[in-house]
Amino acid sequence: MRAQVQTIWDSRPLIGNFAQRELKARYRRSILGWAWSMINPLATIAIYTLVFGVIFKAEPPVAGNGSTRSFALYLFTGLVTWNLFFTMVMGPMDWLAGVADLLKKVQFPPDAAIFGGTLSGVVQSLIEAGVLLVIMIGIGNVGWTYLLLPYVLATTLLFGLGIGFVLAIANAHFRDIKHLTGIALNVWFFLTPIVYPPSLFPEEYAGLPAAKLVHLNPMFQYVEATRDSVYVLSWSGGLRLLSLGLMAAVSFVVGWTFFVRHSVDISEEL
Repeated sequence: MRAQVQTIWDSRPLIGNFAQRELKARYRRSILGWAWSMINPLATIAIYTLVFGVIFKAEPPVAGNGSTRSFALYLFTGLVTWNLFFTMVMGPMDWLAGVADLLKKVQFPPDAAIFGGTLSGVVQSLIEAGVLLVIMIGIGNVGWTYLLLPYVLATTLLFGLGIGFVLAIANAHFRDIKHLTGIALNVWFFLTPIVYPPSLFPEEYAGLPAAKLVHLNPMFQYVEATRDSVYVLSWSGGLRLLSLGLMAAVSFVVGWTFFVRHSVDISEEL
């Protein structure tokens, strides 16, 4: 692993080129261009706000300023974290497949393409997080807890990327993996209190402690930590923050190690 870290460090220019390539290709031949990076999440927020906030009348908690109760902002805060996780899980499959022809002609570390794609995903996440913070500051919902946001997003990225590394190898062998992952993430999304508050979960369902089980969902912890830092303006407990870091570290190290060991001749499978 130490040798691979050095290899990736030496491949910084290549990673940068892959990142630029991904960013340029994202909205190529689009009239609105990078405006879509905000139109898409805002459209999603509008739809879910209508369904859950207006039709089902889901009540979000009061924001940290003590006066704001906005379902749209509560939703946006959760989506910033989920969108980053989703990109890190789904992205590596496309980023690796996108350099298939190049891998057959030139020798370079395949994970360089994934790290390049990761950088492009970080840019998108920073745009969304920046817009969220501007809105929060505009309504007076400001606190020192903002300082936790970079840590929460960084650990979310590593947690998702570790999963993405494994799926990239699996998808190279079986192309059904990408489609199955999309379905699994849709289920995971609705099992995570993002478009509704955790209070909607019953204490028990079908004899199971539903309210307690939801806390075992890793993405619940990442989403709640983000909301604590930006929406509620409270400091997440040390145990939660430690668990976020541990889950991220284990996922990333295991996922990257698996990728390095199984990507030696991966060009033949792509």
